Amino acid sequence: MSACRIVQRNRSRSPDYGGLGCPYTKSRSLRCRRLCVPAGGVGACGRMAPHALLGKTQEAILRRGAR
Repeated sequence: MSACRIVQRNRSRSPDYGGLGCPYTKSRSLRCRRLCVPAGGVGACGRMAPHALLGKTQEAILRRGAR
């Protein structure tokens, strides 16, 4: 019996994030490069823009500054 075990992995479909590229980089990058100005949390490519999200610390700083 061999020590190595061959595992075959089958992917049923490509991931959702793999097909769309950034329109600002002419679809040369699959990941967001934070070049667009998101409107309502959605970037120019139609996906959720990660640079539009705020964490707990950022929200607390903005609430403190608004007081």
